[in-house]
Amino acid sequence: MHKRSLSLMIAMIFIFTAIAGRCGYIAMSKTYQVSDTYNSYTLEIGKLKPYIYDRRGIKLNNNSVSLMAVIRPNEKCMSELDKLFDKNEINEITKELSKGYPIIRKVDKRADTQYIQIFEKIESDTDNQLCRHIIDYQCGGLEYFNNEEIGSLSVNFSVDAFGRVLTGYNTEVIDNNYDSRDGAIISVDSEIQKICEDASKGIEKGAVVVMDTETSQLIASVSMGDDFNNRALSNYAVGSIFKLVVAACAIENNVNLLYNCTSSIKVGDTKFNCQKNHSHGLQNMKNALANSCNCYFVNLALKLGENKLYSTAKKFGFGDSFELYSNWNISGGHFPTLASLESKGQLSLLGFGQGQLTDSPVHFASVVSCIANGGNYHYPTLELLDVEKNAVISEKTAKTLREYMHYVVTDGTGSMANYDNKTSGKTATAQSGIYDNKREILNTWFAGFYPAENPKFTIVVLREDGESGAGDCCPVFRTIVEKLDKM
Repeated sequence: MHKRSLSLMIAMIFIFTAIAGRCGYIAMSKTYQVSDTYNSYTLEIGKLKPYIYDRRGIKLNNNSVSLMAVIRPNEKCMSELDKLFDKNEINEITKELSKGYPIIRKVDKRADTQYIQIFEKIESDTDNQLCRHIIDYQCGGLEYFNNEEIGSLSVNFSVDAFGRVLTGYNTEVIDNNYDSRDGAIISVDSEIQKICEDASKGIEKGAVVVMDTETSQLIASVSMGDDFNNRALSNYAVGSIFKLVVAACAIENNVNLLYNCTSSIKVGDTKFNCQKNHSHGLQNMKNALANSCNCYFVNLALKLGENKLYSTAKKFGFGDSFELYSNWNISGGHFPTLASLESKGQLSLLGFGQGQLTDSPVHFASVVSCIANGGNYHYPTLELLDVEKNAVISEKTAKTLREYMHYVVTDGTGSMANYDNKTSGKTATAQSGIYDNKREILNTWFAGFYPAENPKFTIVVLREDGESGAGDCCPVFRTIVEKLDKM
């Protein structure tokens, strides 16, 4: 007890000597003048940014409270430091208080303090935040675009003309609407978001998107990867999932070819192969989608021609920028120009989703949603707005494609996504053109919807540096559907 009292006395002598020296300097300086009036010194506890709520009204940000201790440079506050801080922290605080100003420090717990004031600061716990890449300021999320201050909390101290905190005056707490709950409601469903985040934990880098098929409202968006990059909004080579668009163009134009796949097809001087040089034999469009036959779709793209395929793709919004939320514009992926598709080689590559084409998981989900909802296309959105019908393909075409996508899951490459015969979709294993020690990195996909009859949800799964859409992404899709089926 004697040692503690001695340490406290030495600390107080140090503080008051420093303050006296500072005041003496101010008094002797010609720069400062003594005034009969009092000024103030303000410590900011926190600024409150708008809340973001999911479609059920559940809070997605501003979801953490920190305790902040306000400490004045006087003996009474000094006597309570050991209730909140360890020895090293007390030494650091003592040095800061010697400057003569009150300070603020974060503490882990409350304590029975009479003179040190403790306040609650509202902030976001980004490490444990649902939908982080859509919300977090550092990820360029909604907090970045919806960043105005709606409230603040601060503490005001009276000081004399020398800048000394007046001991005879109480602190003034300035609460400027800090209890506000103003903010925005977005289309995300926190329960489904949690399902998707749990299901995707086995993927090191990639994305999962769940979308409302009728409106293209984003229900869930997960970006996997230990960084701030939102992969759900990033653009990748898409590969064979683009065959759905080629098929839509063909059905709209009454083209349904038979083609005998011998594992490769030559266009000019270039030979295009099916994956693993597989020979699929005689194929119609339904079989070719189920088997993901590259040769069939190269041949189909050449038969359709660049004008028809380009026109159909643009109706689905490929290459277009869109407004995901007010003032938040998302740049579209890259779609080949019509002029570039005059090249038979580029048109052939587009037939199976390769070449110059890139797209994001979020945008491609809106393409699948169009097929699932009967042919009406809507750009992806986080806003809860009514949408008008915007038919880009006929209801008959959409119905046929839904049947084909169901066949992909029941009898084709998407069998690992099959859940109780209720799922439909398309796999892809896309060449990225990026190499790691002579090994080309593959982007793997599964894009589908659930339930197969009267689809409600579109689900897109992407894995960076994967092996196959079937092995990497279908199991994640199935896990999500299993959980949705029990909701």
